[in-house]
Amino acid sequence: MGLDDAARSMSHWSSSCMQVILENFSQELQVLAFFVFSYWVVRAWRQHVRGTKRRGTKVLPPEPPTLAKSNAELRLRPGAPCGPRVGAADLAGDLAPASQIRAWEAQMLQHLEHREFTRALNMYRGLERDGRDRGFSEELYLSFVQSAVRVEKIDVVERMLRVMRRHRMEPSLRFWQTTMKMLASRKHFSACLVVHTLFSKQIPTDKVVFSCLINAALEVGDPQRAALMLERYRDAGIEAKDHVLFFRTYVALGDVDSAEAVFQRLGADASTLMLNLLLLTCVNADQPARGIRLLREAHDFESQGVQDIPLEKIVDVVSYNTIIKGFAQAKNSGQCFECLQEMVSHGIDPDDITYGTLLDSCIADNHIDAAGEIVNLLMGSSRPMDTVMCTLFIKGFVRANCLPKALELCEEMKRRKSAHPDIITYSVLIKALVDQHDLDRALGLVEDMKMGGLQPDDIILTHLLEGCRYAGNHDLGQKLFRDMLASGVKPSEFSLVTMLKLHGRCGAHEAAHELVASWEEQHEGRPSVIHYTCLMSGCMRTKSYDQAWKAYELMKSKGIKPDSMALSTLLPGMVAAQRWDRVLELVRLATARGQSAVPSETLNNALFQVEAAGGHRGIAEELRALMAGAGV
Repeated sequence: MGLDDAARSMSHWSSSCMQVILENFSQELQVLAFFVFSYWVVRAWRQHVRGTKRRGTKVLPPEPPTLAKSNAELRLRPGAPCGPRVGAADLAGDLAPASQIRAWEAQMLQHLEHREFTRALNMYRGLERDGRDRGFSEELYLSFVQSAVRVEKIDVVERMLRVMRRHRMEPSLRFWQTTMKMLASRKHFSACLVVHTLFSKQIPTDKVVFSCLINAALEVGDPQRAALMLERYRDAGIEAKDHVLFFRTYVALGDVDSAEAVFQRLGADASTLMLNLLLLTCVNADQPARGIRLLREAHDFESQGVQDIPLEKIVDVVSYNTIIKGFAQAKNSGQCFECLQEMVSHGIDPDDITYGTLLDSCIADNHIDAAGEIVNLLMGSSRPMDTVMCTLFIKGFVRANCLPKALELCEEMKRRKSAHPDIITYSVLIKALVDQHDLDRALGLVEDMKMGGLQPDDIILTHLLEGCRYAGNHDLGQKLFRDMLASGVKPSEFSLVTMLKLHGRCGAHEAAHELVASWEEQHEGRPSVIHYTCLMSGCMRTKSYDQAWKAYELMKSKGIKPDSMALSTLLPGMVAAQRWDRVLELVRLATARGQSAVPSETLNNALFQVEAAGGHRGIAEELRALMAGAGV
């Protein structure tokens, strides 16, 4: 081939390659050319606009398609209200005309007024992205804040507040009061504190605003921050009644000195709530003696009336109860009684809390005689006795091992019209008598409650069955169980456990087995692994190993899987019975998960007994392998 032919071949090859490239990339080249041309046109147009502005000529470009999704929806939706459109040209420049800003604001306010929060927010975000969120009034931001709080969009509240701060806006007092009250009323306390962080210096010294802020700090558990706000709150022209927040803050801080200083400054203008918060601060600081001194000063303030007209009472029963509780916590029952005498001398009647606190104090100090005096005082007073309060006293006496006093109070309740014993009262006393193995008196109380129109429940049935178990009276237990079921008592799972324990103690294993087997059908409750374990335990007590295994098979037939307690209960019995096949089955279950569900001592004893019995080498080797696999 000559040089001319080679040149022509290369030229043909180059032309073919170019043709292929143009065919494959023609569309991409067209797009690139269009992009370059568009870029040149836009650049030329912007230069023209800037030159026209310098010459003072107003240029109105053609209106492009709108960018805000909310406005597009307004135009496309039939019957939707019309409004100004947000366009790319409108968003160019530093600041839109005032008329355009007012139009946008009016449209967003309209959306918010019609509860279209999302639409208004989308429109605002579209303006914000293009830098046109300046120039809006405080009213728009306040409306956004109110709507955001209403729909629980607290992040929007914080965002609007940050925008206002970025735009160096100075919100009015009305804005602060409305915003803080809304946030506080909806319990958005953290948002309140965010406001304080953003505008700490700009927030006006107003008692409404700072009361919300201080309350928010206390609610989120930041009393130190609340204390820092108290000075500006005081400078807001607050009245005497507004000082409650001071005492709430000092209670949270445990600052007795500051609380007392405010109380002394207020004097007779202090309210009952303020005094009680002050006394609580003293009690929490383990200073009840200081509290009783301040309480007496409050009585002095009450007597400072003009022309023999006493001032409004500051001390009430809560005040004394608080101090009595403080002395009770200090285990000073003597001071508790002094407080009781003092409150009566001032014409303040003790209430149930007073007596309950005094009783607890006496029991804690083991002053049973003093506790009896409290009951005598209660019964001798003219105030009506309350069933709940008397039952509380009875529980206290039972807890203090003073059952005779509890029974005496119960008899007094029967004589009173306002405080008859209820089923809870009888339940407490019956259990106390059963615990002392006095089944006869417990049954006597059951008859008393029946005569009073009360029917025993499953709790009382369980207590009585427990008493029968203590006494070993199987026949009486069965009779009580049948009679109460016949009277409409629905036994509970606790009643079943107690009945099984009674059967087991008395050796009635067949009756116990039948009770568990028929329980689900008769009482609509499925026995659990606890009940089967109790059944097996009763059999083991009398060495009825076959009965125990029968209970185990019943449990398996009911689909109940044995737990570690059931296996630990049954395995020693099968070892004692030398039923090595059953032992092996239980050990397999106990080690099925790669670790032992029963104590290692139990497994080691089983292996030792198998080897000692002789003739069971295969079982012994399998037991050893299972134990090794479980790490025993």
